[in-house]
Amino acid sequence: MRRFAALLWLLAAAPPAAAVALTPAQPHLLYGDESVATADGARGQLFNPATIGLRYPTEFVFSWTREHPRGQINDALFTAGGFGLHATRIKDLMQAYGFSLAGGNSERLRVGLNTTWLSSGLQHEIGTDWKLGALSRPEPWLSVGATLDHLFQPEFQARRLARAYTLGIGVRPLAWSRPRAYALGTRLTLTGDLTIVEDGEWGQARVRVGGEFEALPGIQVRASVEDHGGVHVGLGLSGPHAGLHVQTLDRDGGPSAQTYTVTVHDREDRTLLVSPRQQRVVSLRLGGVLGDESLKGLSLFGAVSTTPVGPIHERLERALADPLTRGVLLDLRGVSNMAALEELRPRIARLRAAGKPVVAYLEEGATRGDLYLAAACDRIVTTEDASFAALGLRIERRYYRKLLADWGVRIDRTSIGAYKSAFRNFSVDSTPPADREVIEQVLDRQQELFVSAVAEDRHMDRARLLTLLDGRDWPALEVQRAGLVDSIGWREDALRVLGGLCGLGDRPRIVSPDRARMANRAWNVPTRVAVVYASGGIESGTSGNDLLFGPSMGSQTMSEQIERAFKQPGIRAVVLRVESPGGSSVASSLIRHALDRMKHETRRPLIVSMGSVAASGGYDISSGADRIFADCFTRTGSIGVVAWKPSIAGFERKHGVREDDFDRGRYMRGWSFHHDWDPALQATADSAIADTYHRFVAKVAEGRGLSFEATEAVAQGRVWMGADARDRRLVDEIGGLEQAIAEARRRGGIPEGERIRIAEFRRPRPPFLQRLAGSVLSAAWERATGVPDPGEPLYWADDESLGP
Repeated sequence: MRRFAALLWLLAAAPPAAAVALTPAQPHLLYGDESVATADGARGQLFNPATIGLRYPTEFVFSWTREHPRGQINDALFTAGGFGLHATRIKDLMQAYGFSLAGGNSERLRVGLNTTWLSSGLQHEIGTDWKLGALSRPEPWLSVGATLDHLFQPEFQARRLARAYTLGIGVRPLAWSRPRAYALGTRLTLTGDLTIVEDGEWGQARVRVGGEFEALPGIQVRASVEDHGGVHVGLGLSGPHAGLHVQTLDRDGGPSAQTYTVTVHDREDRTLLVSPRQQRVVSLRLGGVLGDESLKGLSLFGAVSTTPVGPIHERLERALADPLTRGVLLDLRGVSNMAALEELRPRIARLRAAGKPVVAYLEEGATRGDLYLAAACDRIVTTEDASFAALGLRIERRYYRKLLADWGVRIDRTSIGAYKSAFRNFSVDSTPPADREVIEQVLDRQQELFVSAVAEDRHMDRARLLTLLDGRDWPALEVQRAGLVDSIGWREDALRVLGGLCGLGDRPRIVSPDRARMANRAWNVPTRVAVVYASGGIESGTSGNDLLFGPSMGSQTMSEQIERAFKQPGIRAVVLRVESPGGSSVASSLIRHALDRMKHETRRPLIVSMGSVAASGGYDISSGADRIFADCFTRTGSIGVVAWKPSIAGFERKHGVREDDFDRGRYMRGWSFHHDWDPALQATADSAIADTYHRFVAKVAEGRGLSFEATEAVAQGRVWMGADARDRRLVDEIGGLEQAIAEARRRGGIPEGERIRIAEFRRPRPPFLQRLAGSVLSAAWERATGVPDPGEPLYWADDESLGP
């Protein structure tokens, strides 16, 4: 885009041909207040092509102007994103047809190009005209636009058109108060344009000032005054997807032109001009494992696939803000991840508090996750054959030492922390007391959190609810009698229930949440808070996938994203969203160092929000934050170190494989897959891992402001649930990502109520061509099938010990 703009500038700067310097003719107005700084949408093609596509992605405009005594102008305009088509007919004089292109940053700087073919109705003459435009909106209250018209000074109708330059400014005085900038701030807009001609006199300059005031949502009053005596007055009536705009031009003491304009667009305008029939409910289907990011991959323990929860949050927020949406139908299809669901429940509560009922529909039955989210709704509807089975909790621990021994394989392992259970199922034959203690504690805590919330929401007796959670397959009728669901029926019955609750009758109009998007009226929504997503096992290098951890975050990728987040202009605070069971101790330390360094260099606050798991290495990278938030279902802690190495020495002995060793170093054989650890090797491995553990505990103590002894007492590799971790000062508050962002706003000095934009830094996706290129296949295969180096110290919390 920069190269394209530079080329056009060079063309514009070419020596001009002889041109007639006349008083420039400004485009005729459609609404009555147009400016090169504010004429967003399809009409921007007539004024500043850089403005197209900003308010509505797709828009059609038809305008008819009657000039006294017999003149007539017709305009047809269409835009789709940054592309536009336009056609203008001036009765008996000329026609103009063309296209426009626009691109760039939607707020800071946009550029546009307009090409028009001119056809004279009098002389059968054809010409081509070009217009350049630029737009910048650096603040919510300020918009600046500029155009260069007649770029190549075409000759048309027996004269050469001189280049004309227009500079415009738009100001929204009510938006100077940032908390009101995107509500009342958009109601009043003042504009001023100055147009001068190249090689002309200042006396030939044209000035136009005007403004728009939205008296009520959907009703706009407009006016503008030209220095040559013209006064425009307009009125606009806007519906959700269409509008009617009328304006009149008074010159020399009387009306000289009237313009009538009809617009149709895809995004919705907020307006009072709606009929009851336009009110609706939205339907949202949820299923699968929710996560902060869409993770796809394979590991030795199965496939990994998550559904990003961010779009769900956004759709619920739109339903809350949209005045036409009166209720929400949640179609639940086996959704899971209790921590992510915990963060969805407050959004449902806000909908209900705003008078927008939420009904859950369980077509095939329910998982625990479905019930946890559905319990927060106004009503729950299920079908008569739905299954409510296996609603309890279960953890299975299997041990493979004897199986591996039969194959001649042995797993040598060392760890520090009595509760550090990762990979222990390969080296022992039963669950040790420490592991059993943690598993029982996790199950008790998860059961209590679930039962307390659902029993309170559904006004159920706890004992009756616990009976339904015993694992049996309960029929829908029995579940209804117990009070866990409200009614049995089909999807249309769920809609009828929702329609009755929100006053829209038995058959409410239902739309997809993606269709209920609002038009963009704001100028500049500043980016104030960055959110860096740290998802997956932690490894050195770039983010990817491996056979042990599945999708992983690489220290190199994360460090680069952290630096970009902290150094991005305008960022006041950074939130690190952690969803990780840990991984490489070296990679964890590199990520932690990047966070500490950026905090020190930029003096910007760092807030951590923990997802479902932020344990071991996931806790290490979190512990230096200014404030740590965890959900009630978050599993964190696991401050311990483990290292392991497989050995096939037994297999080789069984099959007569003989080996000669040649060493320079007493303990070198300890790294070989072909040697078991003897007591001396085990001792040196234990010593090395103890040193790593000591540094881990010391870092946590420093980051959390605790003594080494106090930290070590709650370490030992033990996993803690959210509230337990808070009570032991491992985290500061119970809350989700929303609360963490609110804390970042506060610490960043952002006034309460100010609308901000979040800069998100997510797992990078390779470019399409790179993903197809054969030259990277070998590297991709190596990355996809890799495992940690044998003996590498790991800050890793085994998922099986963490519970469901």
